[in-house]
Amino acid sequence: MLRELLVDAPHSLRDQGCAPREMVVAKDNPDGWGVAWWDAGATEPHHYRTTARMWDDDRFSHGDELATAVLGAVRKASPDTTLDSMNNAPFVAASRVGALAFSLNGHVFHQSCAARVRGALPPGSVLVGDTDSEVVFAIVRDRIAAGLDPAGALAAAHHVIDPNHEVYVNLLLVTPNEIVATAWKHTLYVHQTEGAITISSEPLDPDGDWERVPDASLVVARPESMTIAPLEGLR
Repeated sequence: MLRELLVDAPHSLRDQGCAPREMVVAKDNPDGWGVAWWDAGATEPHHYRTTARMWDDDRFSHGDELATAVLGAVRKASPDTTLDSMNNAPFVAASRVGALAFSLNGHVFHQSCAARVRGALPPGSVLVGDTDSEVVFAIVRDRIAAGLDPAGALAAAHHVIDPNHEVYVNLLLVTPNEIVATAWKHTLYVHQTEGAITISSEPLDPDGDWERVPDASLVVARPESMTIAPLEGLR
């Protein structure tokens, strides 16, 4: 059930929102949260976003629902962005390979890479908010439209950012059958069991099977496999 990830786990998404243990750029994530999830066999996800702090939000009523794929995110708003639910991850959109859910942990409008990222925004892109996350998501979808698979598109977007040692940025892309993630400066962990693969900024519980993803890595998780490989060619 959704609540097992969002609120019931010993260090659930809600706990990571109000009391993160390994977050290096802030002490909490008070600017809202969101979740996208797929029912079994569904091609389109459900989508919920709010500016309410996750630990105060009493409007989310889907905790008892079952899902085959989930992406949840808490928000610490980047500088000069609007506090509005349209700016909250996950972002959801159609693509050549089906519906995608996307989240960015970090800040890519940093002075060292903002111009490069803005300059890579595909012509004709329609943005509804003012976040770096939405711009990067548009770049990812453009790379998929050009023929790359989700893993290749996420890696390509990360190379557009070309982050240096001052930039902290993890990217996360989810489909009904695949999770793709990058790790750059922010923590990222994976947990694999016979029935599920979970990728999270911090372990959800004290189970010793959580594996820390090495920095500058690309993770690709599918029902039958998981790979962790270096993000080649980055500083």
